Amino acid sequence: MPVISTQENPLSNTRPGIDLQCKDPFETFALMREHHPVCQIEPNGLWAISRYKDIKEALAQPEVFSSQALDRFFQADWLSDDCKSKRLVVSQDPPEHKKYHGLLNKAFINSNIKALIPLMRETAKSLIDNMTPDMPVDFISQFAYPYIGKIIGQIVGVGDKQSLAEIQEWVEYEEQMSPYRPSDEFIDGCENSIRRQKAYFLQAIKERRLKPRNDLLSSLLEARVDQQALSDEELCSLLSLMVSAGYTTTVQALTHAIIQLSRRPEILAQIKQSPQLIPAFTEELLRHSPPLYTAFRIASRDIKIYDVTIPKGEMVLPLLASGNRDPAQFENPDEFDIFRKNARQHLTFGYGIHTCIGAALARLEIHVALEALLSAYSEISCPPDDQLDWIQSIGMRAVSTLPTRFFT
Repeated sequence: MPVISTQENPLSNTRPGIDLQCKDPFETFALMREHHPVCQIEPNGLWAISRYKDIKEALAQPEVFSSQALDRFFQADWLSDDCKSKRLVVSQDPPEHKKYHGLLNKAFINSNIKALIPLMRETAKSLIDNMTPDMPVDFISQFAYPYIGKIIGQIVGVGDKQSLAEIQEWVEYEEQMSPYRPSDEFIDGCENSIRRQKAYFLQAIKERRLKPRNDLLSSLLEARVDQQALSDEELCSLLSLMVSAGYTTTVQALTHAIIQLSRRPEILAQIKQSPQLIPAFTEELLRHSPPLYTAFRIASRDIKIYDVTIPKGEMVLPLLASGNRDPAQFENPDEFDIFRKNARQHLTFGYGIHTCIGAALARLEIHVALEALLSAYSEISCPPDDQLDWIQSIGMRAVSTLPTRFFT
């Protein structure tokens, strides 16, 4: 059984402290697809699946590849009981999944999403107005985070009570959650952040019960599952999902968009001249440079793929980003081609019953942001990859800051 070491595989950061900075995972993914399409990665022996076809088949079989893997993160033994949570929808399998999935689906109908466009445009414009052309800015802290934060805060109804910095701190702890015990310092900070966030949610829940608004939280208070209203714990779980799942992933998708436009001025010029190309650019961006590496699943029984058997109970990583670069699915997959006909077949939003509910929202957020930025600027410059501060993460390819210059 091939086991890929940390030196070979940048995905193997299952404990804090392993340096992933400046490493390109796609070279490793290519080797895995060709030679070890199903294998264990170190440390901790997680099982990785790297070919598009196999990943898609795994995500389409929740009865075999269970989504309860995320419970190992958010109900880890090292967490205090009051900080543990069950992540509804994303960590549920059928039939329970369907009961809660429909509640969130209603919040993401096209009319509700399109109603956010004025807020998106207003927020993007105000942030651009505060950025001085030709002067260095940190795109993440000065545009991406406040832009997405404003939208998410509006959706879940806590934005008028909670600072952006507090939400960002909590989300950053969420991204580093692991089944494996971290440092005591991390645990203290993480638990304090979880308790604070829960208090904000409970405060918002109490206020909406007294005075409903036109937002997701008010609609969830009216929702029923098996003819029962949602408990405070269930409401906090769904709000946590909304914030954590829709926050940093979209921030980093926007960040990758700026990186790609900086590297490819000819594409920037094409899109600036023809803004109708923004959706095509977005799909190729999500395929070529996704913010997420992987999904997480648990084998509900022994699973044989090719000549390899994944034992029951083991954690499985369908490598979404690897599937997006599989030459069996995408011709010349390492090329960034905004005219690629099948780009939308990427796996960045998952596949099957757990396809991201907020995919349409994320696409719209990216579209409006790029439309505003490219109407204001003609050139973008940011440092090469080896000069960027890549975040250590098992599941994301992300940077902590993005020094950027925008030129008119």
